Amino acid sequence: MNKKSLLLAIFTFFIIIGLEPGVNSAQINLEKNNFPVVVNSDPYLSTPDWVSGNPHYSTGAALEDLDLDGWLDLVVADGNDMQMGRLNVYYNNGDGTLPSTASWQSNDLGFNGHLDIADVNGDGWLDVAVSYLGTSSSFGPVARLYLNNGGTLSSLPDWESDVTGNAFGVDFGDMNNDGRPDLAVATGWSYNPQHEYKNLVYLNINGALESTASWESDDIFTYMGAHWVDADDDGWLDLAYIGAFQETYIYKNNEGTLETTASWHTTDSQNQDGIMLTSGDVDNDGIKDLFTTDNTQLSGSGYFKQYTGKSDGFFETTYSWNYYGRYGSAVTLADVNCDNTLDLATGAWWDYTNIFLNDGTGLPNNPSWTSGGTSVVEKIVFGDVGPELIEKTYTKTFAADGNRRLFYLPHQNIQRIDSVSLDGVALDSSEYTYSREHTWITVSTAPTESVEVTYVYSRSLDMVVSNWDPDIGNYLYYNQISQEIVPDLQCEGNLRFTDIPPGSTNNGTFTIENVGDHESELNWEITEYPEWGEWSFSILNGTGLTPEDGKITIEVTVVAPDEKNEIFTGNVEITNIENTKDHCDVDVLITTPKLRTDYDNLLTRLFEQFSDKVPFIKELLEDFLERINYK
Repeated sequence: MNKKSLLLAIFTFFIIIGLEPGVNSAQINLEKNNFPVVVNSDPYLSTPDWVSGNPHYSTGAALEDLDLDGWLDLVVADGNDMQMGRLNVYYNNGDGTLPSTASWQSNDLGFNGHLDIADVNGDGWLDVAVSYLGTSSSFGPVARLYLNNGGTLSSLPDWESDVTGNAFGVDFGDMNNDGRPDLAVATGWSYNPQHEYKNLVYLNINGALESTASWESDDIFTYMGAHWVDADDDGWLDLAYIGAFQETYIYKNNEGTLETTASWHTTDSQNQDGIMLTSGDVDNDGIKDLFTTDNTQLSGSGYFKQYTGKSDGFFETTYSWNYYGRYGSAVTLADVNCDNTLDLATGAWWDYTNIFLNDGTGLPNNPSWTSGGTSVVEKIVFGDVGPELIEKTYTKTFAADGNRRLFYLPHQNIQRIDSVSLDGVALDSSEYTYSREHTWITVSTAPTESVEVTYVYSRSLDMVVSNWDPDIGNYLYYNQISQEIVPDLQCEGNLRFTDIPPGSTNNGTFTIENVGDHESELNWEITEYPEWGEWSFSILNGTGLTPEDGKITIEVTVVAPDEKNEIFTGNVEITNIENTKDHCDVDVLITTPKLRTDYDNLLTRLFEQFSDKVPFIKELLEDFLERINYK
């Protein structure tokens, strides 16, 4: 028997008795809360810093970087049900300012409603979908799509829905988790005479919206707003609708098949006139909450409402928080004061724009900030427009979880996604899609190891308000929060040990770094580590760590528990002493193999027996035992 055959036999023997080579690899969790206490509690001035110079019946609005120059541009749809208008783009001047009049306008006119933005054809340039509200006697394709041609939108729609009628809301999601954006449309006309249609989802087929909707609701409810949200955290986006004369409904997504009759709905809003809804974790329990508007113009109560998320999925059916807004029209969530909690912005017709600052457990009863003047608010949008971009680049790694292809980023309202990799391989822009506002992302293929998303978020979110009043332009408020020079803790580590002998001593390292503001100093300490095993660290705490110091390495020694065939998990938590919200966790995993120690003596005897009799087998055993950490 030659050496190669004998080596194969030895490996076969080891596999039969259940032994595998040990592997040491890193698994790092960088979930953290890392923003400072602010100095100025008013996020915005009472009057806008910019007002557009071509007012119209503006309705839909969004901030996105259409020309990929690194600055957010403003997209606005004019018309509503009052006077036909155009789709407008205000390109950022590259210094954080917007031009007074639109830089680009569509050639067509329409009674435009709300809009949404996504890269439909996967070419890396963001495209714009717009709803068509119309009037009681004027109708159009309920949704249209303008493709982005290297930074400039098509002057006429490249796609139109096959259904002609009235629609006010559109929202891009990914119904079938193929990494392509699908378009939901909220249809209907709530004024007399009412016009009712089925509500629709147009799937994206290889980079183009289909000509006929693959999904339509069984009902013909008049909906005004659509919103994709994973309401039960099963890895599939469910579809929420809000409208007139009925409750708020959610159509559950059953692994790519959206139910046609909604299985969840509120129970306290039968006569509401709802226009918009959104979601996010406001009470900081790790579960999303649902927020809705209501309007008294037709039949509603006029209250903005919060429906608290439930641990077993979906939301409470009655509200847990409310505020009277009369003609409520807009709700948006964003962290406007940089304390790592989501705040609520609300808008109404002929009323003030209000912001409710989150105290860490939820929203106050009354607004924390109110605009100095009133307007007819249609949409509120957040993003860092400028003039000084206060941006951070962050990488989030999601471990493989069965067939899950939908993930939520830690920050809500991001600037952009820079890159996505699946199992270490970079994805093309056609292989994933995401929401900048609600910060979910889907990838076309489920990972076997991990998905890594590198994105940019801002510490200073500016606010845009679109106005229906034709005598008032659209508003931009620059964020006024004054921030202290603060450190920002970041960790990287290597604390994953698999198939190691029970009771063995294992060594690893992780690093700590201050990636915060220039001249900031970080005081840190290790605040938590697993109770199992015996742990020791080369450094337990430190003071005065600056960004210029770079990374410092923490050496870790852990003695594995004595139990066989067990999996031990946990984390080492490192905390900023001055701001306990700023912390990071390094995940820990130890596995001890079945029967391994039972064969320890056997392997040792084999080694001793062959060491003198058959030298080359001794060499093979030495090499193999070193590989599996027995020598």
